[in-house]
Amino acid sequence: MQQTTVQMINFVSLWNVMAPEVVMVLGGFILLVIDLFLKEQQKRVLPWLGMLAVLVAGGLVIANMVHLQSAKDIKALSDFLYIVDDYGNIFKLIVLMGTFFTLLMSVDYLKQVQIPRGEYTYLLLFATVGAMVMASSLDLITLFVGLELLSIASYVMVGIRRNYGKSTEGAMKYLVIGGISTALTLYGMSFVYGLTGTTNISAAIQSFSALWGEFHFLFLLSLVMIVAGLGIKLSLVPFHMWTPDTYEGAPTPITAFLSAVSKAAALAILFRVLLFLYSGFISEWYMIIVVIAILTMVIGNVAALTQKNIKRMMAYSSVAQAGYLLVPIAVLGKSETLLNLLQSMSELVFYLGVYVLMTMGAFAVISYVTRQTGSEDIDSFRGLYQRSPFLAIAMTVFMLSMAGMPITAGFFGKFIIILGAIHAQSFWLAGIMFAASVISFYYYFGVMRAIFTSVSNGTSLPMRTPGNLSFLIGVALIGILGLGVVPNVLLTVLQNLKWFGPTA
Repeated sequence: MQQTTVQMINFVSLWNVMAPEVVMVLGGFILLVIDLFLKEQQKRVLPWLGMLAVLVAGGLVIANMVHLQSAKDIKALSDFLYIVDDYGNIFKLIVLMGTFFTLLMSVDYLKQVQIPRGEYTYLLLFATVGAMVMASSLDLITLFVGLELLSIASYVMVGIRRNYGKSTEGAMKYLVIGGISTALTLYGMSFVYGLTGTTNISAAIQSFSALWGEFHFLFLLSLVMIVAGLGIKLSLVPFHMWTPDTYEGAPTPITAFLSAVSKAAALAILFRVLLFLYSGFISEWYMIIVVIAILTMVIGNVAALTQKNIKRMMAYSSVAQAGYLLVPIAVLGKSETLLNLLQSMSELVFYLGVYVLMTMGAFAVISYVTRQTGSEDIDSFRGLYQRSPFLAIAMTVFMLSMAGMPITAGFFGKFIIILGAIHAQSFWLAGIMFAASVISFYYYFGVMRAIFTSVSNGTSLPMRTPGNLSFLIGVALIGILGLGVVPNVLLTVLQNLKWFGPTA
């Protein structure tokens, strides 16, 4: 009889591997306790304390990346249950950047909207922990725990405006569809466990090669289930129908969080699972990803054309952007070499980082303008240039970057993705992505047209942007324009990463 051993996990080993996550968890619980003792006016400090926790966690992630450059062995927890590689680290940095911007945006938002500051802040931190766990897990159970931590906190945050009907409606739809997502993902993972006898991804790889021929259909079924479950989180077509109602009803900073952070975390899981478990047979299933990417790009952009509500328009824009982010994964079916893999990962992470910047910047402007005008219609931006040239120019740059205009980081991000598709000889996929981007010009330019349209009655008052929003928007502007002019600053960093440890 084979004897099994249980590896005990102590705090030192936990800290060595999960220090950023530990800081975020402790920060969340500390804020929870502080919230019990502070008066309402004193609770304004809570988002700032949340940002402090995010900055400390980000510093620890960067320290892990520096250590990995000279390390000979990868840091792991309990037989590769949880690992520290640059793949997880770079996604964690993107997630933490999105959370920091969300909290910064929330400082002004919470002054205007009646929302429990304490619950709002520590739920954001706990959701971020879930996203970080998703990025570094190498076990299906741990992946699922991270996914659920992110999801449950997100459901509550969407419906946290208790007296606002659209918030409740959006939260209920998100909860129901999210439950379906959980069931599909877990069902797909159960097939993997049933066939391989393990939930550890690194251990299951060996069984996949031996069993693929015999259980071909069941493995493909598990893949479809996992892609469908995570596709709901990513707002991929045809799993996107919850997105516009949820984005419209959620508090605007939470809409930005869902659009950027939640999407980044789901991509981290999807890419790692596909690369580790199913990459040996990519030629047999990559067309599934190709079809979903095409449908997502085209339908997302076409649906956005008719939207009058700015948050619903951004929701469909987010759907289309998810399609663009799938293209680097889709083209791997025709280019399976290590060089092509690393190139696809660099393309994905570059555009994802840019997407977070322009999404957070755009929602910061949307959050302020819609509160000042009392309307979420695109027409609320009419005459914005007269009221605030800074906000008008910033929003224009964000829209141009999303559309893919030259001299913006959004253009270069799309360009390298299209170039990668052409290099893999997926010419028609590159052509469809280009055509979908052209469609997006119409509704992005509709926002810009409203911004620079003069207000005939001249009664609109000037807008004075709060300092926290000015800082956020300024950082996003510098990032988008800077990476548009000198993209090699980030690309060089990505090319030198130890994606899967010291040997990769």
